Amino acid sequence: MVARTKSANVNVRLYPEIKQEVENIFAYHGLTLAEAITVFINHARHAGGFPFDLRGVRWQDPVSLAALEECKQIEANPGAYKRFKNAEELFADLDSDDDDDV
Repeated sequence: MVARTKSANVNVRLYPEIKQEVENIFAYHGLTLAEAITVFINHARHAGGFPFDLRGVRWQDPVSLAALEECKQIEANPGAYKRFKNAEELFADLDSDDDDDV
């Protein structure tokens, strides 16, 4: 087996009180914050997404929930929505819509 070294860095901005709280939680389990983040990333990698269920998570504000619902509608009925090959097409369509409003 070839030895590999960890060389990628991840910078995370947290409120200091939250950082301290989770450091205490992870320390109780014998992990540093960096080790806990590595565990999370490896579990997400193996799960192919979040390694836990996000239903009922408190951070889901009304705007995010509406966006998720819209995504579900688009997935269920993709033919009802415009599709664009690239950003230029999208912006051209948006510009043409502006002309209709004048």
